Amino acid sequence: MSDNLFYLLTLLPSLPNLGEPLTPEDAMAKIREESGAGLLLLAELLECEHEIEKCASIYYVQGSRDYTPNLSERLPEAFQELFATYHQRDEADWLTAIYAAWFDLLIELGDVTGSGLLKEWAKWEYSLRTRLRIERLRAAGRLPADVDAIVPEFMKELSDQPDQQQLIEAARASTEPMKAEKMLDQARIDYLRRSVAQFSFSVDELVAYMLELRIHQRYARLRPEAGRKLFEEVTRL
Repeated sequence: MSDNLFYLLTLLPSLPNLGEPLTPEDAMAKIREESGAGLLLLAELLECEHEIEKCASIYYVQGSRDYTPNLSERLPEAFQELFATYHQRDEADWLTAIYAAWFDLLIELGDVTGSGLLKEWAKWEYSLRTRLRIERLRAAGRLPADVDAIVPEFMKELSDQPDQQQLIEAARASTEPMKAEKMLDQARIDYLRRSVAQFSFSVDELVAYMLELRIHQRYARLRPEAGRKLFEEVTRL
C-alpha cells in the first residue's frame, strides 16, 4: 500500500489556490485507477455530494419531477434507498437525513481506509455545517425549540468541540454570498493542509488531497449567479 501511495501521490498534479484553474477530472481518474476498494468507495461518496446538490436544485428548487438520481453501485444499498426517499419528504427533512447518512459513511470509511484524518475531517465539517444551519435558523426566527434534534449525536458527546465560532461569525457578517462561501472554503482548505504533512506519502495525505479536490471541482462547475443558492444548500444539511 505504501509503495502504491508513493507512486500515486507523485503522479497527481499539485492543487492550486482557490479559484485558480485545475482539471479535476484528470486527477480523480488517476486516483480511481490506482486505489483499492476503500478509497474507490470514498471517491464515489465524495462524487455523490454533487448528486445531492443536483437533487436539491432540480427536484426541489426547479420542481422538475423528471429528475432521476445517478448513483454509483458501490454505494451501500441502505444509502441508495434513503436517497430515493426524496420524492416522499420535504426538502429540509430529506437533506438532513441524507447528509447525516453521508457523514456517517465518511466516518466509517475512516476506519476502513485507516485514515484518522477522514474521521476527524468529517466531524469537523459536519460540526461546521450544523452550526451554520443553527445560525441561519436563528436569524430567520425559525430555530426549533428542541435544537438538539438537529445536532448530530457525536457533537453531543464531544468534550472538546472544534473552535469554529470566529469563522461562523465572519460568514454571517458577510453580505456577499460568494465571498462568504469562498472564505469558508479557504478555511476548509487550510484545515486540510494543516492536518497532514506534505510528502508523507500516507493514506491521510491522499485523503486530504481528495477532500480538497472536491472543493476545486465545485468551483470548476460553479456559475457566479448560483452563489446564493449554493451558500444556503451547503449549510442546510
